Amino acid sequence: MRPTSARTGSRRLGLAILLAPLAWLAYLQIGYALVPIACRHPGVLSRLGLYGSAVIAVGLALVAIVLAWPGWRATAETTADDAPPAGRARFMALTALGSGALFAPVAIGGIVPLLMLTPCE
Repeated sequence: MRPTSARTGSRRLGLAILLAPLAWLAYLQIGYALVPIACRHPGVLSRLGLYGSAVIAVGLALVAIVLAWPGWRATAETTADDAPPAGRARFMALTALGSGALFAPVAIGGIVPLLMLTPCE
């Protein structure tokens, strides 16, 4: 990373680290809030909020991976053990990639019950 973009890159990587877990947390809370409504009003239209929030959570997890990828590529010559800021940027990029790669399947796993069960079950 260039020294002038180190702060911007660090902010981007910090956002990438937090984006996927926060998207999953928001999806979980929105899902819990929408299930009683979908149960009282059965039909496809009432379930669209549940499906939409799940798709957004998966999309944000993928956005986190996309945000982290340039940081990972920019620090290809360094290792996580190198002196800051290069080693820190490499570690943050790896953490962001791992966070996105972990929470994308978790968010997809949250869609499976929506497809198999009704909201009242």
